[in-house]
Amino acid sequence: MKNLPTILSSISLAAAIALFILFFTGKNNISSDASDEQSIDLPIPAGGIVYLNIDSVLNKYDMYFDIQSELQEKLKTSEAQLAAKEKTLRSDMQDFQYKIDRQLVTRAEAEKLQQELMQKEQALYQLQNNLQVELAEMEQVAQRKVLNSIMEYLADLEEADEYQFILGTTFGGNILYANEGLDITKSVVKGINEKYNKEKDDD
Repeated sequence: MKNLPTILSSISLAAAIALFILFFTGKNNISSDASDEQSIDLPIPAGGIVYLNIDSVLNKYDMYFDIQSELQEKLKTSEAQLAAKEKTLRSDMQDFQYKIDRQLVTRAEAEKLQQELMQKEQALYQLQNNLQVELAEMEQVAQRKVLNSIMEYLADLEEADEYQFILGTTFGGNILYANEGLDITKSVVKGINEKYNKEKDDD
């Protein structure tokens, strides 16, 4: 039991936070507005190949920010839940040590209390692990929802405008240069937001 305070002090959602930072804040550090600022408002030819800047689309997509906000709220709730459990366990440990120091319990009672504390510690570890798994799964589902929504819109766009290819550019990606006259980022951002907000209002 001597190591319990040290063990408990390390219990957190650090791993889960890292996952959220990786997907939900990492992209915000990319200079993603360049495509919008430099885009030339020229007619996009029907058919052929066009492209969009993926970073700009994500950073201007209302659905992306709504889901990001929901996940951050879930993260705060999970952190608060863990903190409350940890506080309770620390209090129980202090009470146990108080009774031991003053010999207020028998040896049998002390052993029973120690077993109970160890079980609570294991339960706290299990809760931490369950929350991390749940948050990681929620993050993966959130990514898929956002990307699926964009891909569905692009599929409709391809059919309406008879595009053969809609490419995605990103900083450091495989496409190193693309004619700005073929950039449909602005129109895609406008279109997916209009579609998403309409569907949200209908709900």
